[in-house]
Amino acid sequence: MASERPKGSSHAERVIRVMQAFAELPGDTHSLKAISEHTELDPAVVHRILAAQVAAKWVERVGRGKYRLGSHAARAGMQAMAGMYDGMDQHEILVDLQADCGGLVLFYSLASVGARRVCTDYAIGNYCPDDFGMTAYDIFTAGCSLRTGASGRTLLAYVPESLREIALAEPIPETAGPGALSNDDLLATLDGIRMRGYAVGRQECLPGWDSVAAPALWGDTALGVVLLLKPLSDIPNDITDYIDQVLGAAQLISLAATQGARNPQLVA
Repeated sequence: MASERPKGSSHAERVIRVMQAFAELPGDTHSLKAISEHTELDPAVVHRILAAQVAAKWVERVGRGKYRLGSHAARAGMQAMAGMYDGMDQHEILVDLQADCGGLVLFYSLASVGARRVCTDYAIGNYCPDDFGMTAYDIFTAGCSLRTGASGRTLLAYVPESLREIALAEPIPETAGPGALSNDDLLATLDGIRMRGYAVGRQECLPGWDSVAAPALWGDTALGVVLLLKPLSDIPNDITDYIDQVLGAAQLISLAATQGARNPQLVA
């Protein structure tokens, strides 16, 4: 049942009521009927408003008669969320991600020299690497190679071709997991990473561990990669929620690092 609200009759007020419905109704996608009932507006009025908002990219139509917030709305939301982090830093974003997802959360950057990645920040809650069966050797062998893992592939998707060739000329680390990819298979994933904005690793970097990685970007340059590592015993088949949370953390770091609208490529 719709909550009590002023029955404004202006077009602007009706648009606001329709857009508010997306935040107030449960779930991500909503039918025209549900929005009409929630806003107490005529279905024809709601349809016209939704059609205009779809054209403006504030709303997306998904399937037959279903709608969700669009790219412009997501952009505005990320700007607002970034404002919440004005007094915080990258580490606190990683801490929040780890608290929500568990496992290990690391931020990898490209080494200043050579085709390597370096862990520049991390959040592992109340754990230590030993609790996860990891050692310093694991971290500094498979962990620093661009050749393995979701974070390595994500960085490779944004580096110059010359650096990519150096990384691919190296052997797969002996400590890597059974999911480590051949050069051809790895290269075939890079366009998809750039298109989707994330990578998923299935026992690539270490045996028994799956991962999700997303880049923090300045324009077309990766400032670094947010990586979530989870043991197989603690990860569901459907990792959509983890992907969304890792993407959100990476986007927040992008916005915080580049002060929101000044990032040239973060456009709706």
